[in-house]
Amino acid sequence: ECMEGTREDILRIALDWVADSGATNIFWLKGYPGVGKSAIAASLVKKLRDIARLGASFFFQRESSNAMTTSALWRTVAYGLASEYPTLRNHLISTLETDEAVVATVSIEKLFRKLIHEPLVAFEEAGGQDTVVVVIDALDECGGLDGQHSSQRTNLMRTLEIWSTLPKRFKLVVTSRAEPDIVRLFSTIEHESFEILSGKMVQSKSSKDIEKFLQYHLGQIAARSNGTLAPDWPGRQIKAWFTRLAAGLFIWVDTAVRFLRQGEPQEQLNRILGGTGMGGLATLYSSILGASFVEPTEKVLGNFRRIVGAIILAKEPLTASSLIHLCSVDHSMLSYIRNGLQSVMDTGEALRFSHQSFVDFLLNSTECRPGFLINLHQQKRYMTLGCFRIMKWHLRFNICDIKSSHKRNNDVAGLERRIKERIPPHLAYSCHYWANHLPAAFDPEISEHIDYFVQNQFLVWLEVLSLTKRVNLGTNMIGRLIEWLRNGNQDDKLARDMKKFIAAFGSIISQSVPHIYLSALPLSPRLAGVSKQYMNDYPRTIRIKRGGQDNWPAIQNVIVGHKDPVNSVVFSSDGTRVISDSWDSAIRVWDAETAEPIAGPFRGHGTEDISMAFSPDGKRTAFGSWKGTIRVWDTETGEMVAGPFEVHTSKITSVAFSSDGKRIVSGSSDSTLRVCDTKTGEMVAGTFEGHTSKVTCVEFSPNGIRIASGCRDGIIWVWNARTAETVAGPFQGHTETVTCLAFSPDGARIVSGSWDQRIRVSVAFSPDGTRIVSGSWDKTIRVWNARNAEVISRPINGHAEGIGLAAFSPNQPSIASTSEDESNHLWRTTASLVSIST
Repeated sequence: ECMEGTREDILRIALDWVADSGATNIFWLKGYPGVGKSAIAASLVKKLRDIARLGASFFFQRESSNAMTTSALWRTVAYGLASEYPTLRNHLISTLETDEAVVATVSIEKLFRKLIHEPLVAFEEAGGQDTVVVVIDALDECGGLDGQHSSQRTNLMRTLEIWSTLPKRFKLVVTSRAEPDIVRLFSTIEHESFEILSGKMVQSKSSKDIEKFLQYHLGQIAARSNGTLAPDWPGRQIKAWFTRLAAGLFIWVDTAVRFLRQGEPQEQLNRILGGTGMGGLATLYSSILGASFVEPTEKVLGNFRRIVGAIILAKEPLTASSLIHLCSVDHSMLSYIRNGLQSVMDTGEALRFSHQSFVDFLLNSTECRPGFLINLHQQKRYMTLGCFRIMKWHLRFNICDIKSSHKRNNDVAGLERRIKERIPPHLAYSCHYWANHLPAAFDPEISEHIDYFVQNQFLVWLEVLSLTKRVNLGTNMIGRLIEWLRNGNQDDKLARDMKKFIAAFGSIISQSVPHIYLSALPLSPRLAGVSKQYMNDYPRTIRIKRGGQDNWPAIQNVIVGHKDPVNSVVFSSDGTRVISDSWDSAIRVWDAETAEPIAGPFRGHGTEDISMAFSPDGKRTAFGSWKGTIRVWDTETGEMVAGPFEVHTSKITSVAFSSDGKRIVSGSSDSTLRVCDTKTGEMVAGTFEGHTSKVTCVEFSPNGIRIASGCRDGIIWVWNARTAETVAGPFQGHTETVTCLAFSPDGARIVSGSWDQRIRVSVAFSPDGTRIVSGSWDKTIRVWNARNAEVISRPINGHAEGIGLAAFSPNQPSIASTSEDESNHLWRTTASLVSIST
């Protein structure tokens, strides 16, 4: 908190805003790093608690970004609000009883609406009169080193925008630097703000507060000197000079005072006076490094960079013992460097810097001298090697000596104690985060360690994930490994099989370590990579003599949840989610890896909606109705964002987005096509006239220049998307209704499906244009060569009813399909297809 008697002006401004019922509901306290925003936030939290106005508070820390996420923020705030206000608590309990999985959703907007927005609105409707204040400190430290480029920060910005729409008595205090994305946010919403100025613009009250701070702390140093220093040491002139050098930065004087306490005060003062020059944080930090590490050897500098780089990059704060192992330094070297950095580090077991400005200084090549400058790319390499080195030394079969496979991990007596003994923090950290530190560029030494890991340690690594309850990290980590191998043009076949192994057996592995070897390994396909690599190492486990599978089955997941037939299904642009729509009037979003629901069901569109399309980014859904109208919905929040647009005079049979998501083309039973603006509904092209019967399907070309349409009479036309003029056609070949169309990725070809079964019922090109997937009412899926129309996979069976739609995943060899059996299926393409793709 702020020292007593300082920052009173800023705290009064904030408290007056809290008391003003007519003020906007967001207050932004901004300022340069080091002006004391976090101390002010801490003091404000205390004062709000004293007057019973504090709803909740959350302090972001960049070095703890792996735990201090946006979802953690809103879960914490929800808990705080529920603890303070019974009405909110009751609504929240009701929400959790209805959907207990909401706290684990990956949709931050859904989490915010269910845990924060809706309870606050219910609180307002119940007649509550309290002013509720939430304080969020260091918004700019959300997202860790990725900062404004992280998805965490992006999601947080969107939820703050929603907060601004709440009633004015639900108040939010935010402190942060004025970084570009934060400035953009506040430029678009109503708010009040106060800037703590520094440098030449420093407010006189800030300088007076710094004088008070110096007077007190320097007086404390003098009082403890046993009479060797005068009571007013170091004198009024030096104190005034320090105040001018600080220029409003409390972190400057705080760091200087820490440095003075670190050794003999007068000698330390002389070091500051001899090196500060023009002043400023960078100059002060340079002086401290110069004074703490006098004429350092290259060995000292190398160890400095490794230790400091590890502290900066760590996904969770590291202890001294963990740093010694990760950085391969001895205890005396770590102690020497740690002592030299005392004035810029927090006290405590975990090593972390007291202020982000010191990290910024170490990463800035124009401010920090080369010997101490941290190269993050190089330090990532060291961290990766450190993690692999630790795993190579410590991982072993049955690491915790579990005697029997008859019990789950939770039921093994004394296991928790053995985990602490056998899996020290540096080993746990290495197993949890080695993939997060992989550098972007291919590295031969790292490649050697990866080869050893995948060929020898995959199963024993899973032991540690199981025992530390972190199996959920496995799929994502192996996914990062696959990406790294592909970027370096390395063989990723075994890694891809490792990912499938975790997806298939993750649930069992998380419950029981022995079943890695007793169930998962023997039941994995005989010809798959993990089985071939590891089965011979465990000859005493069970083996399948007859039956079993040679390869992973085509089907990856069966997604069940809709109550009526599924109309449409599509992968998100990154391939991690599947979005589906059903005749039950619900949209649902699923995890493509686990088949678990992660958003929805979103309701609001009705049974009159008979056609649907997803925007290219998967964030918007367009519905065409029996009434000739189009509505656009947000796929993540389930809210209607545009429409209804009255487009046609008869029912809309098909809709499609342009590749930029700005236009929607619709076909209708009135035999016409129209193109309208996604946001306004204004018709921007059309009416497209030429069909003599009902239009059944429409599609934009990849470049948005052309539109293809199919008709009940079996005829296909191609149109200019801007002028509505005919470009090509009519194409006559089908003898029955054309049910669907798809352009090849280069826009040069069209594939069509028809009731005449020439190309089944549903069709789609693969992302590289070499293959076509088709689904049929005969309950099968087939994959075809796009050049010669030959079938290149055996029929894929699995649905109990006819196939409604099939589509390729954008970035992995998978197919999603829908059926009237009310399920979605995810399939893995065969090995021959993988070789064709690559």
